[in-house]
Amino acid sequence: MLSNEHATDRMRISWDLGTAYDFFISYAVLKEPKRFGVRSSWASGMRARLQSEDREVLDTSLVVLDTPAKWIYSLPHPKDVEHCLVALSQIQAQNRLSALACCPIQDDKCSLEQQLLVSISKEGSWNETDLETLRAFRTSKKKSRHPGPGLEDLTLILDTWSQAEAFGEGLLRALRNYQDVFFKEEEQRIAPKLKRALGHAQERSKMLSSMALIEEISQGIRYADLPNIEELILVPSYWINPFVQIHAIGTSHRLWTFGARPVEDSLVPGEPVPDALRVSLKALADPTRLRILRYLHQEPMTMAELTKCLRLRMPTIIHHLSALRLAGLVSIHVETKENGHRQRFGARSEGLDAALQSLKAFLENDQESA
Repeated sequence: MLSNEHATDRMRISWDLGTAYDFFISYAVLKEPKRFGVRSSWASGMRARLQSEDREVLDTSLVVLDTPAKWIYSLPHPKDVEHCLVALSQIQAQNRLSALACCPIQDDKCSLEQQLLVSISKEGSWNETDLETLRAFRTSKKKSRHPGPGLEDLTLILDTWSQAEAFGEGLLRALRNYQDVFFKEEEQRIAPKLKRALGHAQERSKMLSSMALIEEISQGIRYADLPNIEELILVPSYWINPFVQIHAIGTSHRLWTFGARPVEDSLVPGEPVPDALRVSLKALADPTRLRILRYLHQEPMTMAELTKCLRLRMPTIIHHLSALRLAGLVSIHVETKENGHRQRFGARSEGLDAALQSLKAFLENDQESA
């Protein structure tokens, strides 16, 4: 954790920095490029640099593991990829999976699901009872409109944990190869930009309340309240833009990796049109999305309300809202309720202004700069 922390409102804000976060995030983006507005052909080309067995291991890791942000956070600085891989190599192969997945720190404890998986790794096998228990754990985490995990994914998770030592050896090898064939050069490109993004966010934190800061760095997530959170650790990420990843660090601490890619940049090196401009113009070119923005400009609405107004099916509304969220054109209003959090969506004027400014700047650039 970096030392420049301060208290705002009832919640303490602190900061962390390291290319190791983007090292893990980047492969997830390459595996699912459309979700992040990345050209699929380029993403496939980058993944093709890996041997097939390394791709298989890394693809499996995306099912078995979340981004190991808690483990990276526990590492000493500098949290670059080389130091991250050295730290991982110093963990015994059979313990690498549990270290990345659980990593209890401070007063944190492994969840019941993590305890189940760790016991399977020690026993080297699983049974139908373990499968049903894991299914129950994973289904309880899902929101009602999303299906629970499929049998294939659950089986892959259990198989991987039952072969933890072999997977730990393969994962370290695959990560090293991924660094060599792709991310080493990318790390040099993004490291100074992450440092600048951190400095900018820290300066903004001096001017804004914690809630306003969260809304700004998340590009539109507005909370009515953040109960029971004593500390929020903020980490800039080049690759996850414009989204955030939220990780629990103990019971009352959260770590957010937030999108911090400059608006004039593209994930694809040398791409002449910035990602933010391309994605926003694509989102605005759809008439249904323009209608959604017009409704949301009048007042925030839930997905159910949008479905009723537009007379469209819920999956269609989700698809269009996802495109607008990717473009930074909608805000998400999380309203506290006794039985959970209800979300409303609003038109994000800052995103529309940024899109127009980006278009103007691009058009006014001379040919050589473009």
